[in-house]
Amino acid sequence: MSLRERILVILLILFCGCLVVEYATYRWLMYPVFTAQEQRQAEGVVESALNAINGQFSALQQQVVSHVHSSSFYTILQTQAPPQFEDELAGFDFVLLYDVQWNPRWHIVSEGLDADTLGQLLIGDRTALLSKDLLGFSRNGIVRMNGAFAYVVAEPIVDPAKRNSVEGTVLAGQFISDKQLLAIRKQFQINFQWDLLSDEGVKNRNAELLSRINRQNPYHSASISDNFFQISTVLFDYQNQPAILLKTFHDRTISDHGIMTMYKLILIKLGIGFVAVIFLTGVFQVMIVNPIVKLIRHIIAIEHPGRATGKLALSQRDEIGTLVAEFDQMCRRVQNAQIKLMEKSYLSGVTEMSSGILHNVRNALSPITTRIDRIKEHFQDISLDNLAQAQRELQDAHLDPQRREDLTRFVELSFQNVIDTLKEMVAGLDELFEQVVQIEDMLNTQRSFGIKQDRPVEYIEPIELLNNALEFVPEHYRKNNRIDVSASIKKLPSIPVHPTTFVQILQNLLINAAESLEREKPLYPKISIRCTIEPGEPVDRLHWTIRDNGAGIAAESLERIFERGSSSKTKGLTGIGLHWCAVTINAMGGRLWASSDGVHCGAYFHLLIPIAATECPADSKRERNNVHES
Repeated sequence: MSLRERILVILLILFCGCLVVEYATYRWLMYPVFTAQEQRQAEGVVESALNAINGQFSALQQQVVSHVHSSSFYTILQTQAPPQFEDELAGFDFVLLYDVQWNPRWHIVSEGLDADTLGQLLIGDRTALLSKDLLGFSRNGIVRMNGAFAYVVAEPIVDPAKRNSVEGTVLAGQFISDKQLLAIRKQFQINFQWDLLSDEGVKNRNAELLSRINRQNPYHSASISDNFFQISTVLFDYQNQPAILLKTFHDRTISDHGIMTMYKLILIKLGIGFVAVIFLTGVFQVMIVNPIVKLIRHIIAIEHPGRATGKLALSQRDEIGTLVAEFDQMCRRVQNAQIKLMEKSYLSGVTEMSSGILHNVRNALSPITTRIDRIKEHFQDISLDNLAQAQRELQDAHLDPQRREDLTRFVELSFQNVIDTLKEMVAGLDELFEQVVQIEDMLNTQRSFGIKQDRPVEYIEPIELLNNALEFVPEHYRKNNRIDVSASIKKLPSIPVHPTTFVQILQNLLINAAESLEREKPLYPKISIRCTIEPGEPVDRLHWTIRDNGAGIAAESLERIFERGSSSKTKGLTGIGLHWCAVTINAMGGRLWASSDGVHCGAYFHLLIPIAATECPADSKRERNNVHES
């Protein structure tokens, strides 16, 4: 993904994130405000209906209180004469007057009502509207009477001359009917519905709704559909029981308009944001992407830090311009440092190559020195002085015949011994010659590396490579340690390698294992050599394993032993062997690594080398040498 595409993606993600936050803000913060406003508006309508009904009740109460204060009821109570203001009491369904002993003195009741029955319902124990034990109290409220509800006002009648003297009580009431509530709705232009809860069937139908409304929570809101909701409240009687259930229905105009407005705002912001993304993308393209693309092309054109290139001129004076200027200065510094580094690298490479050559030559010279010592010992075993003495005695003409015969026999045996010794020395010299040729081959190979010639590749059987490597292992290492070679190595096919180089690698690994055994001195020193074919892509690989039960390797040193100069030896050696082996096997497309269970637990050296998929020609194979197996 290009930088421009990443910037575009980031801007789109930010833009989409802003839209999501915006929508969440509208949906969960603003929309509840609209619904709450609708709720308050609907509650206001219900409250207006309550105020209208309570206003009617208050008008009845004010009418009763005004007649009490005008002494009209006191006069009727004293004279029992019909009042002159019956027309003013026409709004009441009943008016009852009682003296201080609660004896009925006068009443007006509508048709179908009984004054005594009304008195028994309104006056009685403490559960009634008025208690006979409590005289002179004012009280009003809704009273359930014979399956209907009436608004009742109770006021004490006092003596006008003695304001504190209660002479009786007046009870006035008006029954609540659908006609009366309908008149209130028309008069005040308030749209509400009601249920008089005097009917148990009506009450049961609204039982769940009534259970949610009380003095502390006077309103209840319920959704009817997606476009309408209902607000309900209750008028309670004087015993705090529900009497009238008021309902108002409201559409969701406010919330619908609000949500439509929010959607319009989101669409407007979507358009503005889209234009902003395009604009910002163009700005980033001109101010950031294009200069960076120029810088990248300039860097790609360099190809190498030491290559001389022109400066990248940018007119920008921001951070990118500063970066370009610093890059140009860095290239100049790198070019100068590259020249010096190449000189030092050349010297270092020559030094390292020379160290590798000397290390391998030293390993190759060790068995040659041993063979020269053996030839010297054979020469010292020849008794030349005795032969010369025997020759002088045989020249004496007066020598005893028996003595002559013994001397002749001695000379014959001595010459035969000399001949056998000379044959052994000739064979040893032949081996020395082959080893010298191997050393010369090493030097020629290293010389070919130095002049960058192609290294010769031959198809050699693994057993032959191993035999050649064992010949370069000093003889005392082979005698003092048991070398166990897997018999399966003889059955492996030929592999394409640089024979001299690969033999040096095996030789280094074998000598390294022998030196580890020499340091550890185990009871039964042993080197085990295994070789198997591992499948791989694109070609199979040959897996060599060289194991010893010597000093072992610490876990923290398993990787470091292949670094240049790293060595566990204490005789001033540089440790170039394993480093050279690892570098060389990597150049051949292989891999070299070590494993160990720890110090004093021996070590494994693993060598992977690619092998050919087909057999090599028969004339490219070398004759196998014998390997001592145990």
